Amino acid sequence: MDFRRIEWIFLVVFVGLNIFLGISYFQAQQVDLATIKSGDAATITDITRDQIKLPHLSKKTPQGDYLASQANTALSPARSLLVKQQVTISEGDYQELQASLDEPITLKKNQEQQQLATFVKNNVYHGKEYEYAPALSNDERVVFAQHPKAGLIYDRRASVILHVNDNRLVSYTQTYLSKLSVLRDRLNLMSEQDAVIALYRDNDIPNNSAIVSTKLAYSYLLDAKGSTVYVPAWYIGVKNRATGNVTVKRVNAITRTVMKNRSDN
Repeated sequence: MDFRRIEWIFLVVFVGLNIFLGISYFQAQQVDLATIKSGDAATITDITRDQIKLPHLSKKTPQGDYLASQANTALSPARSLLVKQQVTISEGDYQELQASLDEPITLKKNQEQQQLATFVKNNVYHGKEYEYAPALSNDERVVFAQHPKAGLIYDRRASVILHVNDNRLVSYTQTYLSKLSVLRDRLNLMSEQDAVIALYRDNDIPNNSAIVSTKLAYSYLLDAKGSTVYVPAWYIGVKNRATGNVTVKRVNAITRTVMKNRSDN
């Protein structure tokens, strides 16, 4: 018996089988992608039919990581650096700085956001690392979220909350993350459009409403072994056009699931 010939026959069959499986897998992937795209298009049509108003939604897929942070004492130097403010710092699972202004700042009409942003930048410790977070704010509680190099973070441990009374800034509360660790390599995330579709399919967008805001930010996921873990999430503002009320929903941008647990904001 010619064993070498048999070996060649098995090799040819093995290579041929792998080529066949490779082609079949590729074709299946193409079918799945086509099905997903077709399903998404049909869902967008259903959303419009339900009188839900949509802005332009990007189909681009950003990247992100799982992040982790630990408690720190980074705000301690602020006691001696901040002027014209009465400052106290409480210690717990994280530091919280509370500051009352010696002289409240009157906000000018139609310039409130600009004034508050300038105040945070110039008068808050590490203020340049925070940016306005409209999804977390209201008339009396204006939130600026910390934005380190790793990405924007929507969490109570990384925020400046400005307290406004009678159109005057009277005090604020600050928390700060000094170190963030990346838990794994960067991942491809769901797109802005995917997030809205996920909300709709989960029955979280009622009829006769409107998507008024979308923002990708790191959101609280869980506490584990002394660390707080964050995950990229889409924050979607849904406005009831009958009442004018806006509700902010969250979608985990990695697992593509609606987050119904606490956000820790």
